[in-house]
Amino acid sequence: MQTAAPRLPTNIEKSLIGLVALLSGMAAVAYVVIGWLTGEPALIVGAVGPGFVSIVGIAFLRLAYERILTLLIITSVVILIEDRLLGIEDIAHAAIVPLTIIGITGAFFVSRRFVVPYVGVFAVGVFFSRLSLFEGETQYLQATIAAGSVVFGAVLLSWIRREFERREERHHSLFQHAPVSLWSEDFSGVGVELKALADGGITDIEEYLTSNPEEVRRLAALVQITDVNEATVLLTEAPDRDLLLGSFSMDTFSRGALESFIAQFVGIANDAEKVTTELKGGLTFTGHPIEALIVWSAPRVGGVLDLSNVTVAMVDVTRQRQAERRLQDLIRSKDQFVATISHELRTPLTAVVGIAEELRDSNGSIDNEERQELLGLVADQGLEVSRIVEDLLIVARSDAGNLIINNQPVDLGAEAIKVAQAIDPSITVEMNDSPVVVADPQRVRQIIRNLITNAQRYGGPAICIVIGAEGTRGFLEVRDNGEALSPSGRSEIFEPYTRAEQRTGVTASVGLGLTVSRRLARHMGGDLVYAHDGGETIFLLTLATSDRTLTVS
Repeated sequence: MQTAAPRLPTNIEKSLIGLVALLSGMAAVAYVVIGWLTGEPALIVGAVGPGFVSIVGIAFLRLAYERILTLLIITSVVILIEDRLLGIEDIAHAAIVPLTIIGITGAFFVSRRFVVPYVGVFAVGVFFSRLSLFEGETQYLQATIAAGSVVFGAVLLSWIRREFERREERHHSLFQHAPVSLWSEDFSGVGVELKALADGGITDIEEYLTSNPEEVRRLAALVQITDVNEATVLLTEAPDRDLLLGSFSMDTFSRGALESFIAQFVGIANDAEKVTTELKGGLTFTGHPIEALIVWSAPRVGGVLDLSNVTVAMVDVTRQRQAERRLQDLIRSKDQFVATISHELRTPLTAVVGIAEELRDSNGSIDNEERQELLGLVADQGLEVSRIVEDLLIVARSDAGNLIINNQPVDLGAEAIKVAQAIDPSITVEMNDSPVVVADPQRVRQIIRNLITNAQRYGGPAICIVIGAEGTRGFLEVRDNGEALSPSGRSEIFEPYTRAEQRTGVTASVGLGLTVSRRLARHMGGDLVYAHDGGETIFLLTLATSDRTLTVS
């Protein structure tokens, strides 16, 4: 159960203490003046009580002891003592007013479980103090009315306090358990500074702040965070809630928040009750990036924005923005892919169509040797189209998880020689042992063909193939004397549709050869990696060996 009395904001209790000190001081001066004018020494002595209360109130303010209830109790005791000591009936009658006010007001600041004892003790004190001052048949009635006034007022104020507490608890519960990040902030200092800038001749505050980021930082440092909810602690990954309270620190969470602050400050300058903006490039306390939609709102009290009670809601859109960027990347990748495929298919198909038309329209003017050469070109270009389509199919089937591999014993050396001779007879194949690996022979030839083609397009002119076995793994290296790739490029080359700068005079590719080759190798239980030994580029294919190895004489 909630037993503590609701605490008013510190500035309000401080103001109330100052008010009590001021009124007490004025009462002391009035006692002295009236006593001097009337020639009544008792009145001058009576200035001691309110003067003492005024001094105590000032001491509270100087010592930052902001407890109004303590000062109210001291004031009531001083009034009761002075009533007894002075014995002036008119003053005693007048004292019932401040006593009643103090008794009623104090009930608001007493802890809930002590309200009844407090009101009872205070009412009894008022009753007997009034009883001793009045005489006659009405003394009990007057004393009872005085005490009853305190009780009635205190009960009424206690009921108001309970309603206040319920509203506060409901607001606090909604605030703390809201699923979005909520900040309670004080922009009062910012409002004062923005007014000073306007008075100084700054008409376009947005342009001024955009051109002066240090001024934005200065204004942001004036914002005071008075409360945050649990969602904010989770969002910012703060180790302690208290680290978020107080002034904004541009070195922690609010890095990258300058633009969002500009929008909020412009809203204040334009007397807007609500501002919607975004946090971009922010960082949490642990260094993770964060992006959020910010809704800034300030209540309007008496027609004026209450900048001391601003609420800022932050909706985390980091994943949404990341997804949007990934989608944009996919769209760009798709567009690039379509353009690349269109270009790569158009080149061989143009050759096929052109040669076919020439053969059709030759009317016997092409001799047999030239005809055979042209038909060979048609076959080569048709084969190139077939290989592009095959690579596309493999990537699609791999992504879908239905790529079929028919593993069997494969002579790695024989397959390498066969592919190398078909592509370029000048390519050397070095091996002492020709390992028999467990793989799909068609897929092995496809990998070797892709690696040789990649070396021709992007590597050095000297290409060779090295074959051997180590333990239970057979390996095939396609080497060329090309330059080494950058660290980032070494991983990117195996990504789909990634291409390096090809050699002059060699047609470009779709950018799937290495992707397909690595996926095929891994589907067959092996792997394909890139390396550079300082002199040569090496693409190393490894596959599991069978139970036999062929010796090459």
